[in-house]
Amino acid sequence: MRIRRLVLCAAALATGIIGAVPAQATIASATSAASAKNPAFEEVDLVSDLDGRAEIKDAHLINPWGMSMGPRLWVSAADADLSTIYGGGGTAGPVTKQPLEVVVKGGPTGQVFNSTKNFSLGKSGPALFIFATESGTIQAWNGKSGTHAVVKARVRGAHFTGLTLLGGRFLLAADFARGRIVVFDRHFHKVTSFLFRDSHLPRGYHPFNVEVLRGHVYVAYAKANDEGEEQPGAHKGFVSRFSLSGHFQGRVVSRGALNAPWAMVVAPRSFGRLAGSLLVGNFGDGWINAYTWNGHYLGALRDKDGKAIAIPGLWDLEPGTNTNGGANALWFAAGIDDEKHGLVGLIRPAGTKGGDILQPPPMPYDPGPY
Repeated sequence: MRIRRLVLCAAALATGIIGAVPAQATIASATSAASAKNPAFEEVDLVSDLDGRAEIKDAHLINPWGMSMGPRLWVSAADADLSTIYGGGGTAGPVTKQPLEVVVKGGPTGQVFNSTKNFSLGKSGPALFIFATESGTIQAWNGKSGTHAVVKARVRGAHFTGLTLLGGRFLLAADFARGRIVVFDRHFHKVTSFLFRDSHLPRGYHPFNVEVLRGHVYVAYAKANDEGEEQPGAHKGFVSRFSLSGHFQGRVVSRGALNAPWAMVVAPRSFGRLAGSLLVGNFGDGWINAYTWNGHYLGALRDKDGKAIAIPGLWDLEPGTNTNGGANALWFAAGIDDEKHGLVGLIRPAGTKGGDILQPPPMPYDPGPY
């Protein structure tokens, strides 16, 4: 998030390098046994704002955060106030940047693709893509909105860091500043009948992201520091499960390998013994850890040499499709170099290129080429 650069520098000076190494070494040794039988994976870097860092350059890809999959992949470039769009990649051929860029003022973070007729933008029809921002707004766009997203809701004092769609009728936004999940109905009106509260959390842990997975709502919690920013660190994080109506159902993961967790996704079918597991991506150390849905630790994703894949500044993970990245892969977005730059790419089983055919979800209307 935006203040983090100064905070992390100060924290590094205060704690020193020596204090950080043993914690990471402890995690590495603890996870090696759990990961021993897991398949190997590879990172494929596709888009970056830096010269020579990936297959193509996009100068506007600054701190890519949330992603959503329509006919193309949309990425929230938080520090450029844009959503950028890509196609291809992996099994789908060379990655390409689409000409359209949508302006989302206020630092877009989480985003969702809306395949329903809800969340109307008036005469122009339903929103296609909906964004949460660091400035506490919910913004939406469709093909008739021009090149700017439209502000549909504003919550004073909120700092939205994640967004998900619930049943096509509600939006759930993680408000890290206020430590709560904010719910909006299909008209973008704020509603208060949902709780989404884990009363057993240690003090100082706030919702960092929220996802609907396998018929339940999952919330990832990160530690907030005195400045209201997330505080990375070994064993700092929780993941809790809720019913669709907001009732707490239990803690799934407590501390362990978590380090400011943000991304949560179901592992693709091509991921071997990890297929169908819960993958949790850490913003703090860039690791991607696998769990059963009851919270049993299955290990970190590792490369063919047994080294944990670590993507600095890791934000989102999004399943690929046959036309975008390949259905055997996960897209990742990361704010590398302490969020001053960006990287988007794929995580897939090592040495493979194919995968199950998976297309974007059907829609009750034609979304156009977006």
